[in-house]
Amino acid sequence: MARLAVIGLSHKTAPIEVRERAAFAEDRLQAALAQATAIPGVGEAMIVSTCNRVELYCGIDAEEAIAGVRRFLVDGRGLPSDTHTHLYAHDGEHAVRHLFRVASSLDSMVVGESQILGQVKQAYAAALEAGTIGPVLGRTLPKAFALAKRVRSETDVARSSASIASAAVDLAAQIFGDLDGRQVLVVGAGKMGDLSARHLKAAGIAGLFVVNRTLERAQELAARLGGTAAPWDDLDRLLTRVDIVLCSTGASEPVIRVERVEKAMRSRKGRWLFVIDIAVPRDVEPAVGKLENVYLYDVDAIEQVVQSNRAGREREAEDAQAILEEELKKFHALELSLGVVPTIKLLRGRFLEVAQAEAERTLSKLQQVTDRDRAAVKQLAEAIVNKLLHTPLTMLKKEAQSNPDSELASTVRALFDLHTGHTEEIHVGIDELDDNVVPLKKGEGT
Repeated sequence: MARLAVIGLSHKTAPIEVRERAAFAEDRLQAALAQATAIPGVGEAMIVSTCNRVELYCGIDAEEAIAGVRRFLVDGRGLPSDTHTHLYAHDGEHAVRHLFRVASSLDSMVVGESQILGQVKQAYAAALEAGTIGPVLGRTLPKAFALAKRVRSETDVARSSASIASAAVDLAAQIFGDLDGRQVLVVGAGKMGDLSARHLKAAGIAGLFVVNRTLERAQELAARLGGTAAPWDDLDRLLTRVDIVLCSTGASEPVIRVERVEKAMRSRKGRWLFVIDIAVPRDVEPAVGKLENVYLYDVDAIEQVVQSNRAGREREAEDAQAILEEELKKFHALELSLGVVPTIKLLRGRFLEVAQAEAERTLSKLQQVTDRDRAAVKQLAEAIVNKLLHTPLTMLKKEAQSNPDSELASTVRALFDLHTGHTEEIHVGIDELDDNVVPLKKGEGT
């Protein structure tokens, strides 16, 4: 039976210079998913690629599949061989636990941050679009989303947290003491830039400029934030004017290099420049941080700011972890029950077949039977079947959960002479056991 596996790296195992090399560009994601499912033993795949993690979730049916995914993530993409040392791999229940922790933000750099759930949903939607979601991911991801929702509604882990964006603003306040009257330049019009700029606006900055290679997107973001859009060619001029630069583009290489900042600093006459680079790959050359009066912080450096708020989040995270373990236990029980789904369908199908045949036989002997009468008799037959089978089917599920090696299902098949030919085509799914699990439809991931 296929099982979940996850292979990847994160802020816990790899520094930013490794994560930025391993990241998947959005325009190459569909091709990467197709390549992943071509790996022997991999039947389905989903890629989560954010500033803090690059992970490939897949359904596997062979041990060698994990090694194949490792090679795909590193060797197949021309990354340095030492990237292998930063990878981790989990499968089975360990992989499910990891996914649950990621989706509920318990594995995040900032525990309780809200962005990761949306990023996992986007990854799921992309995999749906690529056609690489199968039964394993189709069962597991909706459960992870439901868990994340429960954690956010039943604990204060999110309310006591700080996002990367808000932590960056806190850091700026530490540098300048007060953000009132400060001028801010946002480079890039992506979601993280939008979020960070909103935090800066709330902190009381005086002016906000947005620069993006596509001017229309800069104008859209500036309009939402009450700022001013500027063409890309104005970047150098604005670097001499603003106090804070927030970078979050999707560029594959730095857009702000040391020579550009050196030139700007000569015109600033000693005024400090605070640069926040929350992009992966990084937008700003690391050497920029060595320039006099320039303060540069990337996502790894911002983690140090997050540490001060970690104690409160860890207390809330304990409650969240307890919920996670509860849901993990339920999910494990449901997975064990999957083995009896065909037997349950066959048994119910056989009983319904007999009951409906007898109902039709009785109806044929009656005169002046209305459509309403006919429907009522058929509903009665089905209700009797449901009541008769409730206890046997419940016992089948419980036995499968408590004793995976039980032969009870085989005994039931033999006792009632059940074969797939007796009913319509059998589709095995976890929805047979838990009506609350409904996989997302295409387009519902964001």
